Amino acid sequence: MAVRAVPLPAAPRHVAIIMDGNRRWSHQHGLDLMEGYRRGVGALRSAVAAAIDHRVDVLTVYGFSTENWRREASEVSLLMHVCASAAQSELFGLVRESVRVRVVGDIAPFPRQTRAALKQLVNATAKNSRLTLQLALNYSGRAEILRAVRSIVAEAATGNVRSDQIDETFLRARMYAPDCPDPDLLIRTGGDLRVSNFLLYQLAYTEIVATPVLWPDFDASHFAAAISDFDHRRRRFGA
Repeated sequence: MAVRAVPLPAAPRHVAIIMDGNRRWSHQHGLDLMEGYRRGVGALRSAVAAAIDHRVDVLTVYGFSTENWRREASEVSLLMHVCASAAQSELFGLVRESVRVRVVGDIAPFPRQTRAALKQLVNATAKNSRLTLQLALNYSGRAEILRAVRSIVAEAATGNVRSDQIDETFLRARMYAPDCPDPDLLIRTGGDLRVSNFLLYQLAYTEIVATPVLWPDFDASHFAAAISDFDHRRRRFGA
């Protein structure tokens, strides 16, 4: 008797992560914040590997929000240093694994050294195709929508855009990553239940998994658990 193949659950094409809990992890372990962020970089490395293992096409991570500028100047400086250092130290591994890196957000206010390291990382991985890793840096969902609206208003002022031309496709084309599918799954570490101004337009029908695990402790098993949760959901897309 022939054995029927059981179709595997469809893996999410796009997974987004709010990487929360670095400061709490450092405090709980009696370590300085630098160690928390260092461990956080390791957690991101694990998440990238897990995304590849689960055949994810796009992984978007919330690295630095526009609101993060309100933190202590010393912590912001540390974050800029960690960002530049990680961009340099992780480059070889990302190239080896054929991961393409893109930045979504406005990094113009970042220090020159940090911008240069990110630019080098983006350029060096531009032709890779196994996974797209999007780093949301100096990012705000509201600011992204406002940026797109301002672009449309500027175009309309020239007389080249009619109101009946402005639809979802027209608006999306003016977002940071217009060619990227909306996230299928959002993972938030650290236990909080909010989206924190992240991908507000794109999260309309995204499934959300919140875990109490702090980001530095997040590993492949936690990623797999979130994927398993997603696989058991029935997506209705508002229907």
